[in-house]
Amino acid sequence: MTNPTTPTAEDPHALPEVTLDRIIEAMKTFDIELEPVTGRDDAATANLNGLPCMFAVLESVAIVRCDVPTDVNYAKADAGLFLAANQINSVAMGARAVIADFDGMLLVRTEADIPCAAGMTDEQLAAALRASVDGVINAQNAMVAAAEEMAKLGSESAAQAGEGAEGAQGEQQ
Repeated sequence: MTNPTTPTAEDPHALPEVTLDRIIEAMKTFDIELEPVTGRDDAATANLNGLPCMFAVLESVAIVRCDVPTDVNYAKADAGLFLAANQINSVAMGARAVIADFDGMLLVRTEADIPCAAGMTDEQLAAALRASVDGVINAQNAMVAAAEEMAKLGSESAAQAGEGAEGAQGEQQ
């Protein structure tokens, strides 16, 4: 159930409904132009800090999402990105991270939800969008850092395992 765009005589305290048009207008206050997705009235996109971001409005929630494709084949992927997403999700980032399969390749998705079934004032919407965009972009940046750290740890572990195997061979001789 959504609220009307303007308060009614029955409920003069009703908050305005969150619509894609209101999200587009709110993002303009941050000097960000959203482009509506062709053929849809519930989604728009923008490139923020070099990252493709999507804004969508559903019945009770607005979503800010960033999908970044990788060149990693899903079937041959190691656990590094999955562990990085788990690490991101274990702390309060303002967004969550998931690794998805898109056309056989890994996709890094960060996403934040804005509960809006009760409606929101312009100030509430702007503040929620700012926090969500910051969370989604920060989570993408944290995914890169965490994935690099996981790769470094994996390389160090492999090197230590190799040294251990060489030492064991030397003791047998």
